[in-house]
Amino acid sequence: MERFTIQKVDTDLYIKGLSGPLVFRALYGILIALGVFIALYLLIGPLTAVLVSVPPLFIHLLRLGKIQKSQGPKGYAKRKMAGKLPHFIRIKRRLKL
Repeated sequence: MERFTIQKVDTDLYIKGLSGPLVFRALYGILIALGVFIALYLLIGPLTAVLVSVPPLFIHLLRLGKIQKSQGPKGYAKRKMAGKLPHFIRIKRRLKL
């Protein structure tokens, strides 16, 4: 009888350089920008809608790209959790920023 070892499979979601929860943050940013664009397009006009909604979207995506390159999805989750801890709890290991 043959024995097989089970290897861990990477289950993170990867899309265009983003992985894990950063993909969903990018999706939420895109949906919010689309909603702002539609509202401004209907209320004011197309040029203003583009000028107000597109640059913040690109800035948001660039920030997520920088977070992905510097920390990765695991480091991002650790830093996010460290910010939620009470002040009397100390983190003994240094987080890479």
